[in-house]
Amino acid sequence: MTDNDFWDCPPEQGIAQHGEFRLTLVERPFPGGDDALPAHDPVRAREFAGAFGTIDAVVGEVERIEATERPPFVTRADLDLVGVGCWGTVTEINDPALVFTGGTFPLAVQAQALAERFPGAVVIGSATIDHNMTYGTHVIHHPDGARLFAAGWSGEGDWDREGTPQDVVDAFGIGPDALVRQGVDLDAAPGAFAWEGLVRLALQRVAPLFRKGRELSVFRVRHTEEATGDLEETWIGGPDGFGEF
Repeated sequence: MTDNDFWDCPPEQGIAQHGEFRLTLVERPFPGGDDALPAHDPVRAREFAGAFGTIDAVVGEVERIEATERPPFVTRADLDLVGVGCWGTVTEINDPALVFTGGTFPLAVQAQALAERFPGAVVIGSATIDHNMTYGTHVIHHPDGARLFAAGWSGEGDWDREGTPQDVVDAFGIGPDALVRQGVDLDAAPGAFAWEGLVRLALQRVAPLFRKGRELSVFRVRHTEEATGDLEETWIGGPDGFGEF
């Protein structure tokens, strides 16, 4: 394994194991929620990973797994594992560097970068990590102009936000019955709002959610120096101790 000189802690250092992180790019023509997707393209997946903003270099492909699975995140070395699926016009990246509790928002930064690179695309993502409470960041970009960003601690009122859920509902044509089924109350406070439910509804309007049978590539990467510092602070423990379990 090629180590990363940006890390301060050893590869065997234990990490927090509770978190989800996914950013999805859907280019035109949008396949829709019921369409089948083409087979995974590992060459395009590697190219996408190599151009992603949190990644300095792709060391190599480790394995290919079903999209319903994820690599184990147990040690520091596992934090440099990134999953990428390329299925026609749908590209998904699962990178723990999208999670950060330190006051900046890498998920939002990378979503904006993708929206600028692919101006006709939808970009949707969520990144969460579980401490005593769950910290979440959620982004939705629609090419017609609707933008939503929300980040904060579950149950707390002080969230960072841009745009509104109603903007997303209008842009994606999400009906009231769908909102009810996902438990999305547009009047709920930010700390109690079903952000992941809204993300799911928006994605379902442009791409199939059913993941069984889809394959994705797992790459070992060298993250950028900034991303490595964020990973270490968030998942292992910075001065505030958030990463310590």
